Amino acid sequence: MVAENDKSLKVLFTALFSPGHLNACLGIGLLLHKRGHQVYFAHLPKHRPIIEKHGFEFISLLDYAEPEFPVMESVPAMKDIMKPEFEKALKFTPLELLKDESKSHPFIGMIKGSKGDNYAMMKIVKEYKPDVCLADYLFNMPWMFAVDCPTIPVKSVNPIELYNGPPPRSGYSVHDPPTVWEEFRRLASKSESEMESEVEKLFAHFNIDPKPQNYAKKLGIYIYPGPLDYHEFGLPKENWVRLDSSIRSPETLNFEIPEKLEDKPGKLIYVSMGTLASALTELLTMILTPLANSPHRFIVSTGVNGDSITLYDNMWGDKFVNQVALLPKVDLFITHGGSNSLIEGLAAGKPLIVIPQFCDQLDNAQRIADLGLGVRINLHEFSGEKLLKAIEDVLKDEKIHSNVARASEELKKSDSRDKVISLIEQIARN
Repeated sequence: MVAENDKSLKVLFTALFSPGHLNACLGIGLLLHKRGHQVYFAHLPKHRPIIEKHGFEFISLLDYAEPEFPVMESVPAMKDIMKPEFEKALKFTPLELLKDESKSHPFIGMIKGSKGDNYAMMKIVKEYKPDVCLADYLFNMPWMFAVDCPTIPVKSVNPIELYNGPPPRSGYSVHDPPTVWEEFRRLASKSESEMESEVEKLFAHFNIDPKPQNYAKKLGIYIYPGPLDYHEFGLPKENWVRLDSSIRSPETLNFEIPEKLEDKPGKLIYVSMGTLASALTELLTMILTPLANSPHRFIVSTGVNGDSITLYDNMWGDKFVNQVALLPKVDLFITHGGSNSLIEGLAAGKPLIVIPQFCDQLDNAQRIADLGLGVRINLHEFSGEKLLKAIEDVLKDEKIHSNVARASEELKKSDSRDKVISLIEQIARN
């Protein structure tokens, strides 16, 4: 709780529309709430129930939108983009995909559509007068430098861009020759320049000097497990501090194993491809079909199109699975490699098979492989036989299990939460 001589702070959060970014901020919000601070979340109405369930005050971005500049509710045409991107990833490596001259930077659509979010946040900060704001975006927004209170950027994706290592979104290993990294960087420079140009236009619209993508004025928080962090490259960029985990509270404290699977033989394995990729029935079908021939049992997060997913006799699934409550009960986690899922899996002490789809999932997958915490299966190399073999190999690999147990124990002992919350309080008060 807040000490008697310290006033309770008013803390305002906002985040990108994606559930992963929201969940990461909910975890930090809970830590601040437990210290006795008032926590507000500015977000979309569809997330109001989960925000209020955590005891936070919800503020609708839509209520503060400018008529001329609507608030961005999703990546433009994301559903239309996902399928062709998936089909390309089945055929080409990330480097080969980068050679496609017509492919623009993945953030450009979000940057172009974010004017409304900036107007809304400026109004909200002016009305609510928070002591500090925390924002989880993929790039800096003008409002963060226009408001009268300190604003802290939060990074809930892989933090490799804070270090001088493999290029972000390449999926390259830290053990690859730097010459390999440079080829990817050279090919990526065109789309990076396009992104920087769009950011400059966005800042110019609000008459604010543009800030670099990873700029943190006083404090930036990146959420990544200490055991996975890129310590071999030294310290991260200036003012960035690591928070080992920001796991939200489970919806319930327990997950009951479905009766369909309870008495069946075999290990219990959880399959989840994340919110966006799970919408692709082709992806889940590709993964689940060979698993029908496995001697093990599978719990599947089927996603928004779950009614179209075929589940076999050794499977049970639902559109939403209480992942945090389930993970302690499984023997293996097959995941897309999103940072939240990665942290939750390791916190529960589970080995991983990572099938990355896009963006930082590629970097997370390679980090898991490099550190011996599981294996990576690329889409362009995927086969049912390879997946079935990986399951048996990981389940039997004592070194992987030992590495995972050590990483999980290190996460449990971490004091980064107290340190980061204290830094937030210092920024807000000073």
